[in-house]
Formats: sequence, C-alpha cells, structure tokens
Amino acid sequence: MMKRKLVITGSQGFIATNLILKLAESKNFELHGIDSGIAKSINKKFSKDFIQHHNFDLLDIEKTCEVIDNADVIVHLAAKGNVVESIDNPIENLNANVISTVNLLEAMRRTKVKNIVFSSTGGALMGNTKPPVNEYSLPSPISPYGASKLACEGYLSAFSNSFQINSIALRFGNVYGKYSSHKIGVINKWIRAALNKQSIDIFGDGTSTRDYIHVDDLCNGLIASIERLLKIENINFEKYHLANNREIPLLEICQIIEKFTDQKLKKEFKDFRIGEVVRNCSDYSLAKEFLYFEPTKEFYEGICELYGWIKETEFE
Repeated sequence: MMKRKLVITGSQGFIATNLILKLAESKNFELHGIDSGIAKSINKKFSKDFIQHHNFDLLDIEKTCEVIDNADVIVHLAAKGNVVESIDNPIENLNANVISTVNLLEAMRRTKVKNIVFSSTGGALMGNTKPPVNEYSLPSPISPYGASKLACEGYLSAFSNSFQINSIALRFGNVYGKYSSHKIGVINKWIRAALNKQSIDIFGDGTSTRDYIHVDDLCNGLIASIERLLKIENINFEKYHLANNREIPLLEICQIIEKFTDQKLKKEFKDFRIGEVVRNCSDYSLAKEFLYFEPTKEFYEGICELYGWIKETEFE
C-alpha cells in the first residue's frame, strides 16, 4: 500500500513527538515535520528515525509550500500556548498563532492540499463560560492566547468554505504526559518541585479546575481525525472537544503528587493571574459520536507514569 504524506507542524514539540511515535507504528505514512526549533526541544532525538524534520518558520510561505506540496493531511500543532506569555506579548502571540496559521492555509490553497487537523483549545477559547462546555457553547476568550485560537478557527472555516479545504479543529483539554521536558505546566512543575523538595506556587486559592487529558488519549483523537479526513471527501469545517469531562481542582493534583511521593509539599499561595480561567471542563460527546473518541487513561495512573518519566529522564 502506498504511504500517505502527512505533515506535522510543531514537530519537535510534546504532543507531536507522541503522535509521531504512534503513527510510526502503523507504517502507513510518510512523515514530514515543520518546526522553527526555537524551543530547542530535546524531543527530536526520539522521533528523528521516523520523520523528516524541516527547520523553518511558517511565516516563510515559499518554504511552507515546498514542504507541504502533495501532502494528504496536515496536522497543525505549532503554536505559542502559554496564556501568561500571551498577556505579556500579545503581538508575538498573534504572529506565532494567527499569522502563521493563515500562512499555512494560504500555502494549502496554493498547493491544493485539502485536509488539515488544527490544535485548538477548550479552556482558553471558552474563557469563564460555565462548564461543562461543548461545541455549541459560545466562545468567550479572556486572554490573547484564547483569542488567537478563536481567530484561527474562524480562518479555518473561511478557507474551508471559500477554497474547499477540509478542516477539523480539535479543542484540547489540558494535555499531560511524557516527552514534555520543556513544558512548564502545573503538573510538570509540581512533580519537579517534589523531586527537588522545593515549594510550589498556587495562583488563587487552589480551587481552580482544569480538564486534563493524557497525551495517549489525545493522540488517539488526532489519529481518528486524520482517518476521518482521508475517508470523507467533503467535511468542510468541523470542531470537537477532546477532554475528559471532569473538573480537577489544583489542590487535588497537589494531593495526588503528595500521596505517591509520600511527602508534604510546601505551598505558596499567590494572586490569581490575569487571563487564566477559573473553571474548565468539556463535554466530548460529539467527538465520541463522530471520532469514536473515548479517553481511557485514569488521572492518578497518568500522573504516576509522568512522575516516573521525569525522574528517569531529568534526575537520573
């Protein structure tokens, strides 16, 4: 069987590395990656045997056209995903997320590439909309990052309708798992703090919630979306939430880490940060219906696995 050409942007990142390793198992794809290399991720060494990496910025539209030409599907994971950084530098966030995405869509139009899976967000896109949210909830971003993802979804819809590009936007919950050494999210930071016997910072009173999804479950949703695009000719624009439909308070995460490390973490409570949502929880029923998506990784088990991976790769 002839291999399908699949291009992954942000190919040296956390989610992309996990996805590449999963796709490599099937041997059905000729994999190409685009990454600016700015993050200097160590992940390239894990995936280099399975994908051809191309190091450049998506703002270079001519180079983008060259690499994506004849692609069957593009998985667009490249983005600046830090809410606090988007508050500090909204223009940089706009260029990295929106302008790069429009450039990629224009490159698709020029090269007649027809299928794209886009990594959107559930929490930042919806802001403080009362959870659980779904695809019919009204987006109300409260940070430049959330606004950038909403703008990208708008361009996906526009290019789908104007230029017959089939696109699926996946609104991720808070993703965690291995190959995330460069990530500075709560779970990674607190595991490192536990291993270093340091205190942890909690912004707010610890009751803020997030909807966590393990990267293995997320990759299954990504692969299901790829398969849907390859199977159905005229999808136009679709959007799905990939999450667990479970709110997990920050203090519960702290308690889990304390339980399996058998130590009490010293907590320093700080002011809640501008732009961050208070609650986050997404109903994934639509993804279950059309992508056959069902998360299977239990949260406690997932954190234990990540703890073991961080300890092995960063502390031994």
